[in-house]
Amino acid sequence: MINTVIPLAGPNRFASDDFHYPKPLIEVNNVPLIEHVIRCMDRIDLEQRYIFIVNQDDCQQYHLDSLLRLLCGDDTVIIPLKAHTAGAACSVLMAVDYINNDDPLIITNSDHIIDSALDSHVRGFIDDGDDAAVLCFESVHPKWSYVRLDDQQQVIEAAEKRPISKNAIAGFYYYKRGQDFVRSAMDMIAKDAHVDGRFYIAPSLNELILSGKKIGCRQIDKSAYFHFYDSKKLQEYEKYLASQKSGRTG
Repeated sequence: MINTVIPLAGPNRFASDDFHYPKPLIEVNNVPLIEHVIRCMDRIDLEQRYIFIVNQDDCQQYHLDSLLRLLCGDDTVIIPLKAHTAGAACSVLMAVDYINNDDPLIITNSDHIIDSALDSHVRGFIDDGDDAAVLCFESVHPKWSYVRLDDQQQVIEAAEKRPISKNAIAGFYYYKRGQDFVRSAMDMIAKDAHVDGRFYIAPSLNELILSGKKIGCRQIDKSAYFHFYDSKKLQEYEKYLASQKSGRTG
């Protein structure tokens, strides 16, 4: 079974006042954004246990925990936080009791859609014997995290908010064993490898590289990656869904 961790506990509202609800509950084509994310992850045809790191206030005010259990089942793990952590890596470590083991682990963003063959990618990571792996698309913008690859397309360096290559990470991380993420994230934090005071997932890959682990990378088309960092991107995704529907029915 794969443990799939989706952090929702960071700042999850758009800057504008156009939306009453937090980002996971904003409707896209009459469906909450987080449901779109879960549907995307459900394309992975392997047994998954979903683990959500959430803001406690969102559970109390909007019943986010109840919604997530309805979507993912009674075995869904909900970890409510009273305050923001020092970054995504710290948030995921709040699930340490569930992921510090030999089970595979996926960490994925809560505000993006990867319209690609996720099942094929994950099975490829498994078949290739990767200890960890990422999905990447082409970009050079410093808002993303990046990996540098060798001639065998293996990751040899990772960086956050710094383009060291054109391989931007699509907010999707696979680990053959969850405990490898836990150890590498803790080592990264011990070394104080933060970016502007926040600890991200990507730099923890450097700790695995230093320990001789095999880090894979698979490319997805840039047009298949939708990240909702502003409200305009929601509108773009709605138009994309409409065009897909029109193509199927035309």
